[in-house]
Amino acid sequence: MHTEVETVIIGSGICGLSIAHFMSKQKKDFVLLESESQIGGIIQTNISDKFICEYGPNTVLLNNDAIKELIKDLGMWEMLLYPEDYSNQNRYVLIKNELEKIPLRFFDFLRSPILSKKAKFRIFFELFVKKHSKNTTVYDFVCKRFGKEFHDKLIEPFITGVYAGDTKNMSAKHSLKILWNLEQKHGSVLKGLFKTKRSKKEKVNSFNFPNGLGQLVSTISNNLEGQIKLEKKVIGIVKKTGGFLIKTEKETFFCKKVVSTVPSYVLKEIVFDDSFSKEMAKVTYNPIDVFHFGFYTKNIKNMKKGFGVLTKPSDNKSFLGVLFNSQIFKHVSSSDTELFTILVGGERQKELCQLESKKLEGIVLKEVEKLIAHQGEVLLKEHYRWKKGIPQYDMNQENLIQQINSFEKENPGFFVLGNYFNGVSVSDAVLKGKNLAEKL
Repeated sequence: MHTEVETVIIGSGICGLSIAHFMSKQKKDFVLLESESQIGGIIQTNISDKFICEYGPNTVLLNNDAIKELIKDLGMWEMLLYPEDYSNQNRYVLIKNELEKIPLRFFDFLRSPILSKKAKFRIFFELFVKKHSKNTTVYDFVCKRFGKEFHDKLIEPFITGVYAGDTKNMSAKHSLKILWNLEQKHGSVLKGLFKTKRSKKEKVNSFNFPNGLGQLVSTISNNLEGQIKLEKKVIGIVKKTGGFLIKTEKETFFCKKVVSTVPSYVLKEIVFDDSFSKEMAKVTYNPIDVFHFGFYTKNIKNMKKGFGVLTKPSDNKSFLGVLFNSQIFKHVSSSDTELFTILVGGERQKELCQLESKKLEGIVLKEVEKLIAHQGEVLLKEHYRWKKGIPQYDMNQENLIQQINSFEKENPGFFVLGNYFNGVSVSDAVLKGKNLAEKL
């Protein structure tokens, strides 16, 4: 015996939940299966007496109509909390172990101590560099257009902050989409920037909620009572005439359409196509360890107002970056405390993610305390380990997208979504979810 339903959605991350929300809005017949006992995927929030900690994303961009519609549908628009203005303006890199503000305007680079005079002069040669005829790595793209120093001191830390990846392996076309498109359209990134008029529309903002981003996924879930089934681990998908058989450990579903929103390494274990499974296996994920430390403000002597700091390999730090959470959003800590999120691992620091939790915590805490000049009581120590954290948009990305498109064409009614292609952000996931929901 099996349960018949029009559509089965596998996975209750923000992508799966978004699809479910927009399908529910359209009164469509579906069920969402989640292997764990809780929803949310990489969005996980922990609330204690003094602190609100995010184990996954800390902010969401309000940059498309789908995310705006979702929030309004949920009645959460008035709950939106925006970052402090200075946090958007002040982002730092380390120069000789000191926090140096990253210039946000082009001509500010000329006054910044981040780049040498030679590197600053080199930037203008970008106007005369021929555009790429085919895709290349982030490293090659940036070095060719702006020079190695520009790459090492600015782009590499940025890529680390988004993907925790290696620029020598990552696709420029997919990881630096804006810069790539400017080059392809205008023949030069700088020409493109100069020609592209700044939009007079409202600035793109990021947001959070009073109870963290977990409040977003829990609100979606509460509105889908009965349609989300927890602890329903899918162990196999079988293609049948007229649809698909979705096997869980205790129950079987027959559906005309199935949507996979689970990571590629999960999909490869349950999909019926061996060759497609092998393609899914090629997607790589870098590990990420997330630490949260809380301190009394009075015990910090070097507290910078801003978003946080990113590191480069030459800094020789045990962390990729530090977010000044309570500087970004005041609500995540009490008025007399500061909260920091520290990211460790990625391609650069894989070996650190193999260390025992307490040992790594001690190493990281010591460096962070030195960075902010903290002495005194540590109010909060939290650690969350993502063994497979951030998918890598490497040079196989183009082929991966083609393989997914081919698989969907060969298997009508089977749809593949995920953060391992076409965008890693939460707002990307919501947009992809809404677009698919309209097709189903």
